[in-house]
Amino acid sequence: MKKIDLHGTKHEDARSKVIHFIEDNWGSNEAVEIMTGHSQKMKAIVEEVLKEYKLDYRIGDFFGFNKVYIKVEL
Repeated sequence: MKKIDLHGTKHEDARSKVIHFIEDNWGSNEAVEIMTGHSQKMKAIVEEVLKEYKLDYRIGDFFGFNKVYIKVEL
């Protein structure tokens, strides 16, 4: 599974970084993970992009305990 870690990424740079990551992996038919950390603002930026691309995603693991990443089905 491919992953991108947004730790250390400025909020103003996060949107374009996520877009490039999604487009680079588009059509792979595999899930990817976007590490957001605990920042609510970073999660909101990522969710906005995912909604624009109409992608299914889940915050955290299967049980919702680990909420520092977003798993996306491409």
